[in-house]
Amino acid sequence: QPVAAPASTSSGEGWLADMAADARARLLAGEPDVWDALTKRFEAQLILTALDITRGRRIEAAQKLGIGRNTITRKIQELGLDV
Repeated sequence: QPVAAPASTSSGEGWLADMAADARARLLAGEPDVWDALTKRFEAQLILTALDITRGRRIEAAQKLGIGRNTITRKIQELGLDV
């Protein structure tokens, strides 16, 4: 059953607005590899949140995220997550 996205805060700044502002600042600063940097942060947060919800159970976390167990293990290693 799909869950609605959380509502934005009263100031209108939700997580997407925060991410857009971060991307804009990085791009204007001429930072290289903005795509990779922000993608890694996003993936890490998704994985850590899923692991928190599942109390560290990787297979269950992977299922909730819609990815395979090998994928979550690889991503944890690639992102250097301490789990």
